[in-house]
Amino acid sequence: MSLLFNAGQRVLTSIRYVLSNRTNAAKTIIFGFSILGFIGFEDSETDSQVIDIIEKGLLYLKNDDYNAFEKTLHKALKMANDLKNVAGITHVYDVLANGAFMNKEYEKAKHLFIKVINRLLEQGGQYYDLNVLYTSLKISKIHELQKDYKNSENGYIYCSQHLEDKIKMHPENKDVLGLYALTFDAFGRYLMNRGQFKHAISYFRKAYKASVKLNGEIFKMNVILLNELATLCYVQGKSNKAIQYLRKAEEIGRRLPGMDNFSMIYINLGHIYLEQGLLKEAEKNCMEGMKNATRHNYNEGKKEAEICLAEIKDAMKCKI
Repeated sequence: MSLLFNAGQRVLTSIRYVLSNRTNAAKTIIFGFSILGFIGFEDSETDSQVIDIIEKGLLYLKNDDYNAFEKTLHKALKMANDLKNVAGITHVYDVLANGAFMNKEYEKAKHLFIKVINRLLEQGGQYYDLNVLYTSLKISKIHELQKDYKNSENGYIYCSQHLEDKIKMHPENKDVLGLYALTFDAFGRYLMNRGQFKHAISYFRKAYKASVKLNGEIFKMNVILLNELATLCYVQGKSNKAIQYLRKAEEIGRRLPGMDNFSMIYINLGHIYLEQGLLKEAEKNCMEGMKNATRHNYNEGKKEAEICLAEIKDAMKCKI
């Protein structure tokens, strides 16, 4: 879990997984929005043969067997080449790039993603098409992980500017809304990690608005975005606004019983109330966080709840 620090004080715990790890958030940016439908892959018999092999490879990747994944995808690539399936070849390269990213082979992934963009453009695509923007987003994330911040930020700006134009023209288009939310979320996180809090909050708000429009209010990504908004408010000294965002996240998260890391919302509330000297309210929320983490067998949440409760106990002793 990532922590933000301000003047030596512990702030809020993120319920977002860091993208450099093999985690749900990495899988979201990689697999959460497929270019399959954009590149002309048809539901034909030859295409389905290639897709079947790709799906077998993805099962290997899901189980962290990267070698088997890569071997299987090269079989799919050979079949797509034999069938002269141009869209299929492009899609296999994209999946291979995703796999390299998940395996932290960032240079390899970047090379493959650039190959995908070049193939899309050769097939008549434009630099501002959704599939090209999505692939560019992944390259921006790789630059960020490689600490190439100049190219990373330029890439995020490029993607977000084109998506601002697209959402004005197609405000109800689900593909545009999906990529818009994903891109603004990723750029907001980048800005937050770089300490650009005022800019970051604007991007998270836009991502949240798009996510609600696309997925409805009751959705896991909305809880995560509200937590990030709360974190940004907190580090800017706006604790009451942070509590408002966390209470909204709590309201949504209580209706998502499968969200295993939801305990962090209660724990973050506990930390803020602790700082405000509202020890009973802090204890109540940290206890709720412990119950939720225990119910989901979420060890990280249990550890954070224990720390929170220990700090509250010490504070209560000092008041006696």
